[in-house]
Amino acid sequence: MRNKWVIWPVYFDAEVGREKGRKIPKELAVKHPTIDEIYRAAKKLGLNPVKEEKAHPKRWWRKEGRILVDKKGRKTEIIRKIAEIIKQSRISSNTR
Repeated sequence: MRNKWVIWPVYFDAEVGREKGRKIPKELAVKHPTIDEIYRAAKKLGLNPVKEEKAHPKRWWRKEGRILVDKKGRKTEIIRKIAEIIKQSRISSNTR
């Protein structure tokens, strides 16, 4: 796992505060992000995502899963790019 970043759905959840695990600004966050949305966004970025069934340590009772992605840049930049793709896909799916 040395060459992979761990990405959790809680990083993108608009209903979670920063102290509980959200990593991106509120304006990029979405309600109830799914592991599949994160997977598709990471795939679009060419990060070779891998799904795992795990629970975030601060939300151990919720088995939401996590995604492992290639370390192709800083983790904060990758998370932000994934968030932008998820946000954009939700906006475009709502306008159809």
